[in-house]
Amino acid sequence: MIALRLELENYRNYTRQELDFGEGVNVIYGDNAQGKTNILEAVYFFAMGKSNRARTDAELIRYGEDKARICLEFSDRSRTNVIDAEIYRDKRKKIQINEIPIKRSSELVRRFNVVYFGPEYLSLVKDGPGVRRKNLDILISQIKPGYMAALGELKKIVESKNALLRMEHPNKTMLDIMDDKLSVTAANIILHRALYISRIESFARELQFDISNGTEELEMKYKCCIGDVSGLDSEGIRSAVRAKLEEARPREMRVCESTIGPHREDIGFFINGMEARLYSSQGQQKTIVMANKLAEVELIHAETNEMPVLLLDDIMSELDRTRRDYILGRINNMQILITCTDTEGMKVPEGAYRIEVENGHARAV
Repeated sequence: MIALRLELENYRNYTRQELDFGEGVNVIYGDNAQGKTNILEAVYFFAMGKSNRARTDAELIRYGEDKARICLEFSDRSRTNVIDAEIYRDKRKKIQINEIPIKRSSELVRRFNVVYFGPEYLSLVKDGPGVRRKNLDILISQIKPGYMAALGELKKIVESKNALLRMEHPNKTMLDIMDDKLSVTAANIILHRALYISRIESFARELQFDISNGTEELEMKYKCCIGDVSGLDSEGIRSAVRAKLEEARPREMRVCESTIGPHREDIGFFINGMEARLYSSQGQQKTIVMANKLAEVELIHAETNEMPVLLLDDIMSELDRTRRDYILGRINNMQILITCTDTEGMKVPEGAYRIEVENGHARAV
C-alpha cells in the first residue's frame, strides 16, 4: 500500500498544498511548529476517518475558514484509489471514495492501512489501560470487518447503562436488558482481543529478543474482565460475562457506573517474567513499544497481504542510534513517512525522498 499524492486545502496551517510521496522512505523535515505533523495527521485520517490527535473535526480547519478539504491518492495491490474529504465547522463531513459518497466515516477503515508511532506511544507501557486498549482497537479495526462497529455498540450500551445506574431508583428490568446486550457485544470484542493479543505477541516476542541481543523475553497478557478466556468460544465468553455482570450488580448500583466489560480491560507487558510497567527500565519500555509497533506492521501484512504505511512522527529524536537504525533496517520493503527537525544523526537510507516544511508549505528537495 503506497500513499502517492496528498492535497490539502485550508487544513491546519496549510492554505493550499499538493504533495507527492516516494514509494520508500520519505523524510519530512523542518523546524518545530511548521506543519510536519499535520501532514502525517492528514494521511492517518484516511485510515480511520478521523484525526489521531484532534478531539473534533472542526479543529482540523484552518483558522478563519469554514471548511477544509483533504484528498489522498494511493495504490493497493489491485488499483489506484482516491479518497476525498470535505470537513465543515457546522455540519457533518463529506467523504467520497473513487467519487462514490459514503454514509459513515467508518467505511474508510480497512481501505487504507497505517501504523502510527509518535512520542506519545513511548509511555504506552506505563500509562493507564485506556491508552493500551485504544492502540489495540485501532489495530484490530484495520483487520477485522465489524470490529469498529462492535466498539461503537459497546460505547452506546455502556453510556445507556451508566445513565440508568445514576438514577435514584434504577429499573432492574432495564438493567437486565442492558446487561444481556452488553454480554453479547462484549463476547465479540473479547474473542477478537484475545486472538490478536496472542498474534501480536508472537511477532513482538521475536523482535524484542532480536533488539535486545537475546537478553529479553517479552510476554503479553490479556487482562480480560472475565479472567482467562483460553478454550472458550463466543457463547462461553458471553455466558461468563453475563455471570460477572450479575455478580457485580450490587457494586455497580453503589458506584453508579458499569464496572465489568471490555471498556475496563488491560494488556500487561512482561520482560523475563517481570511486569514491565513496574520493573523495566525506560530503555526496555521503549524497546517494548518499538517491538509492538513493528509487530503491528507484520500482523497487518500477514492478515491483509498489504504492507501498511508506517508513520513515524518525530520519534527518531526520542530513540538512541541503535534503535533508530534497527527500525530503518528492519522495515525496508514498505513506505515510511518520517518527520524530524533535521536529518543529522539519522541514518537516512540512500534514495530516500526528502520533503522540507516551512511555515505551512512543503516542497520536495
